[in-house]
Amino acid sequence: MNVYLEQLKKAIEVYAPNIEKEHVESFLQIANYKKIKKGEILVHIGDSPKELYFIISGLVRSYYIDINGNDVTRYFITENSFCCAEMLLMKKPFDCCFEALENCNLLCFDGSSFKSLTSQNINYMKAYISALEQSLIYKIERENSFLLKSAVERYLDFKKIHLDLEKRVNQSHIASYLGITPVSLSRIRRTIKEEN
Repeated sequence: MNVYLEQLKKAIEVYAPNIEKEHVESFLQIANYKKIKKGEILVHIGDSPKELYFIISGLVRSYYIDINGNDVTRYFITENSFCCAEMLLMKKPFDCCFEALENCNLLCFDGSSFKSLTSQNINYMKAYISALEQSLIYKIERENSFLLKSAVERYLDFKKIHLDLEKRVNQSHIASYLGITPVSLSRIRRTIKEEN
């Protein structure tokens, strides 16, 4: 498990700079290793997950099914990121799925153990609060982009924020993330290519 110590430490330092190595080691003590294959569902709609995941390698997509039965991408979770953190806040079953878009290696943390550790350690509490703040900022910016930006602007933002993700993700998933059809996304890409 210590093979993931530096990777996890760097991810946590984004939220809690100067965190001690010993604190990360205590975090690793409550973790289990898990592998999932591309196409597997990590969390189904209606599940009440009890675990928080850290993605060592691979790519996960969070999505829901809208009122018309359409699959709509909420966000993508890449390496060195935590996944299913909502379970720490919500007391009801999930209304979304988490699907592996690539083979994934994960660290799994029991939710109650994680909460207990964060409440006992000021460094983890700071990291947790900082992560919640970043999540809130992301949600506000995403909502603003749908209210204030065109589909082209949303696509350009996606490319800027998610650098190489376009090469790893199916076009239909990107289109649903942007709130457009795959045909519209193809048209936007073609237009941008022609202008450059």
